[in-house]
Amino acid sequence: MKKIFFYIILTALIFQNNKIQAQNIYNFPHETNKLQKSLYPGEKEERTASTFPLAIGVASFLYLLNPIVLFENDKIAGGLTKEISLGFGKFGEYRTTFEYSYLFRADLKSHLRAGLKYDFLLKKGIKPSNYLQGTPVVTVGVDYFTDLTHSGVSPEISYGYSIRNNKMLFYPSLKVRYTYVPKGSNIVDFSVGIILGIANPFIDLKIRSADYK
Repeated sequence: MKKIFFYIILTALIFQNNKIQAQNIYNFPHETNKLQKSLYPGEKEERTASTFPLAIGVASFLYLLNPIVLFENDKIAGGLTKEISLGFGKFGEYRTTFEYSYLFRADLKSHLRAGLKYDFLLKKGIKPSNYLQGTPVVTVGVDYFTDLTHSGVSPEISYGYSIRNNKMLFYPSLKVRYTYVPKGSNIVDFSVGIILGIANPFIDLKIRSADYK
């Protein structure tokens, strides 16, 4: 008789405990969600890990090649372009540039440009340095243009954020350009990507850390 009474008491206690746990889950679902998230931390890590290669791929593509969209004769063409530059001055802000564009169309696929650019550094108080520094930049310039059949001239403006010192330039930017071709069709193009450059390759500006703190 005592054993039966003991089993009844034990069963009642277990039932009551389960009832309390179910009620807590109902009243505090956010706590349950936290518990579930803590039990499966790998899900967030997997999502982060899956987006990281995509970000690296996009950055690598923009580093190597830049997309360009071109409007000519009421037609739109897409392609890839790349600009490299040689800068002079304390910040390499006076730049000579060379750019090659390949267009996905039937004819006149190659565009070549050589230009002169000036970078307006928008960050106040920036000083020449051997260390890389970041600053917003507005660039104005003019290019000589040829598609190996026609020639022209193209003023341009671009905006971006440059990372530079007195020797190197990484310049992610958006560029808008108008090309006037006297014996051909005028062109408007837009491009986005990373401009690469070097500065003052034959000049030692004698910048020392002690001079610019």
